[in-house]
Amino acid sequence: MRNFIIQVVVLCISIDVCAQDFYSRELSNLSDISRLGLYRTGEMHQLSSYDRTGGNDDGFSGKYSAVREESGGLVMADLEGPGVVNRIWTPTPTRDTVKFYFDGEKQARIAIPFIDLFTGKQFPFLAPLSGNEVGGYYCYLPIPYERSLKIVYTGKLLRFHQTQYRSLSTRDNVQSFTADMVRTHQKEIDAVSATWSRKQSPLQRYGSALRSRKVAVTLRPGEEHSLFGMQRGGRIVGMELDAGSLVNAYHKIRLTARWDNETVKSIDLPLHDFFGFAFGKPAMRSILLGSDMLHLYSYLPMPFDRSAEVSLAYTEGNDNQHDISVTGTIFYTEEKRNSAQEGKFYAQYQTQYNIPSGTSHTIADVTGKGHYVGTMLVTQGLEAGSTWYFEGDDRATIDGNLRLHGTGSEDYFNGGWYAVIDRWDRRMSLPIHGCLEYDMMTSRTGGYRFYLSDKLNFEKSFQLSIEHQPDAGNNVRTEYTSIGFFYADNARFNNKPASALNESEKISRRHKLTPQGMVYSLYWLGAADYQDPSIVFSMKKSDQWFAHIDPEAVPIAQIFLDKLDNGRYKVYLEYEMTPDSGPFSLWQRSKQISEWLSEKQKPAKGEAIHSGEIEITDELKTLTIRKKSGDTAVRIFSVQFEPLDRK
Repeated sequence: MRNFIIQVVVLCISIDVCAQDFYSRELSNLSDISRLGLYRTGEMHQLSSYDRTGGNDDGFSGKYSAVREESGGLVMADLEGPGVVNRIWTPTPTRDTVKFYFDGEKQARIAIPFIDLFTGKQFPFLAPLSGNEVGGYYCYLPIPYERSLKIVYTGKLLRFHQTQYRSLSTRDNVQSFTADMVRTHQKEIDAVSATWSRKQSPLQRYGSALRSRKVAVTLRPGEEHSLFGMQRGGRIVGMELDAGSLVNAYHKIRLTARWDNETVKSIDLPLHDFFGFAFGKPAMRSILLGSDMLHLYSYLPMPFDRSAEVSLAYTEGNDNQHDISVTGTIFYTEEKRNSAQEGKFYAQYQTQYNIPSGTSHTIADVTGKGHYVGTMLVTQGLEAGSTWYFEGDDRATIDGNLRLHGTGSEDYFNGGWYAVIDRWDRRMSLPIHGCLEYDMMTSRTGGYRFYLSDKLNFEKSFQLSIEHQPDAGNNVRTEYTSIGFFYADNARFNNKPASALNESEKISRRHKLTPQGMVYSLYWLGAADYQDPSIVFSMKKSDQWFAHIDPEAVPIAQIFLDKLDNGRYKVYLEYEMTPDSGPFSLWQRSKQISEWLSEKQKPAKGEAIHSGEIEITDELKTLTIRKKSGDTAVRIFSVQFEPLDRK
């Protein structure tokens, strides 16, 4: 009997240690980037509020937001264990209570206002694993469950949400979540905070095994140079290239990498795209990959068996090209890949110009064993003033089964509500996700997201696509560029780079600045009255001295054009004269762009008339409305800019 009791005690201790180990690994995945290449067990799934009919009611009405309704509220998830919830997201949290019931318990183990899952201030849902920005509220605190987990929302209307979870087996020794799990794993929580806040470099994980090689090459047009080569097993664990002249070499340099002399290159894409540039500018600053004022950096582990070769190629063009000096450091270790436990790193590059109506853009299409770890997507609308294409849902098919279906393009990147102030409205980088750009005038946006504890593992195949908006009847012509990052046993995928377009295939494009998106400065007596869908700029005649500095060209308002790329543009103005109108004209600082416009040049309703040409440079990013000496008021519906240099 005594021996039996001892065996039971030992077994209980063993189970508890295994459970501790499981939770420790889940948390370590969120801070230790060196673990990114490791294979994993289980199956990834996602519950979400997506419209089952294929429409766009992904949470507006709440029709598809619950698994079912019970007397206690709306069931968000009803999961059989063992498993672990890795991510919860919503753009519409409320103060209504959300309850977590584990293992068939009648009493909720967690009961908390829904919004407090994401404030980062309510234990155990603390920052940085819980937070909100770019319109989305996210929680990455692992929530394991042994036999079952039911999540119930007690409010009357549940809208947009996504709950991502991983089904496991009894061999994983999962124990259901308790607050004490967080308390006893404070060391791992602190490591997440240090990594996500950049107080701790991802390279510190490698300790004394870390090696480095300096990079110092001069690229000449048409030439290719090696950055790193190794003829034995090992792994690249970091790349830091000095920004220097690279910042101004956008889309002129190609980055390639090949592991173990494989037929297919593991990386083959424009250098700046890989490091998260968007529309010619540094845009991404994640903890894994990106660029800052000093470096283009990557800390994605890249293990190989026998050899590695990383190169840069300078694309030869027709413009006046200059030599480019590339300096920096490659970090590596001599620990070769364990083929039974981890995959090799690959990046799939895809572009589509003027994607057909109703067609999804494919981000990744891979066969073999591995796991998917990240997405970058850059989208350029080809029609004036519209980002409606960003209504499409993401879809992940794993081993032939649709496992994850999202609720909207910005939602996939943990965001929400594009074109809404302080939501998805501008470039914003967070540790593992963010917005690469948003601008209605130039019809641009894009985002990135990396998977750490929630990486998507597959045994045979993986496909990820994003709808080109769900309503094909309102097609907005668009250009898509994406990179899918994954680890796999070998390279079984194809890149689809941009192909050269004939002039006849290129769409004549205009950028459209409407009153809603205008940023402007008024002269002393100037006034602006927003009257949807127009804005009226006005100024009355004055005897004040500042109205006589230049009586033939008194400034009323200066409009800022910071989002326009440098280059030459035709300017078109959609306007109406008012009863108080007098002659006005468009200027770029001291240069008059348009003639003096008055009732004689009145355009037809909805017509934008050609009003001159401007050149945008780093110093010239404004357009000014000026008047003659009398009273003037002009109603502006839009200012449109047509690039003269078609690319």
